[in-house]
Amino acid sequence: MRIAIPVAAAAIALSACAASEQAPSAPTTTPAPQSTPAQQGSSHHGSGHHDSATAETKRVPIVDFTFQPASLTVPVGSTVVWTQRDQSTHTVDFDDGTKSGDMAKGDTYRRTFTKPGTYPYICFYHPDMTGKITVTG
Repeated sequence: MRIAIPVAAAAIALSACAASEQAPSAPTTTPAPQSTPAQQGSSHHGSGHHDSATAETKRVPIVDFTFQPASLTVPVGSTVVWTQRDQSTHTVDFDDGTKSGDMAKGDTYRRTFTKPGTYPYICFYHPDMTGKITVTG
């Protein structure tokens, strides 16, 4: 009788394992990877329509603790892409509150400008690093 109880317990445990292997499992989903603003790099300001024939994509490398060029003029609807090439962390922080987040070497940040105006920006960590985007309508 002493042997019968452990054997019966083992048989029950094995049948429970077999049943769980045969039971359909719930579908699993893997959430899409999330990215930081610097990685995501997309920001829109305001609303409005723009003529895509005049819209441009301009690049502003961050090199030697400077935005190159520091001042840029683009038509409405244009996208500006900053590429961080320094070893030190930088940011692209606009006066209107739009921020890139921390950018390590190799990171990019992009912003599409949909309204005319002047958009000054600065690096949070290096206040001497300033730039300005002028958007023409």
